[in-house]
Amino acid sequence: MLYDGLGDEVGSARAMDVATFEDLIDRLGDDLSRWPDDQRLAAVQLLASSAEARALYEEAGTVRRALQARPVRAPAGLVDRIVLAAEKLPREPDAPVDEPKDAEASGESAPAGKVLPVLLLALCLLPALAALLDQPDLPISLSL
Repeated sequence: MLYDGLGDEVGSARAMDVATFEDLIDRLGDDLSRWPDDQRLAAVQLLASSAEARALYEEAGTVRRALQARPVRAPAGLVDRIVLAAEKLPREPDAPVDEPKDAEASGESAPAGKVLPVLLLALCLLPALAALLDQPDLPISLSL
């Protein structure tokens, strides 16, 4: 490694490379005040001289802030609107038991019975997408 161990004196910190910085930021977090002194000094020197290290540092801060943000809740009535919309979709008659139900092999579109599970999966993924939706520069709209 390119930095001194924990037992070294503060003044003896050596230069740190970006790969080591990335490993340390993954393990210790982006709050440099919680890093051991020698590693913190080497990280500060690297941040002053490396755009790549600064980008990693900013990315780690963004991830931390996203994880600390309030949980995102679905708007009231969203599930009911999804179920109502799914009920309004045209239904295809059930295929006979002896015929395969492989819609892709026959060139047909997916059966309407698969729409509700996909919509419910999308509802479960809504909190994960919330971080993207909080960014004002993205042209995304969620309205049902």
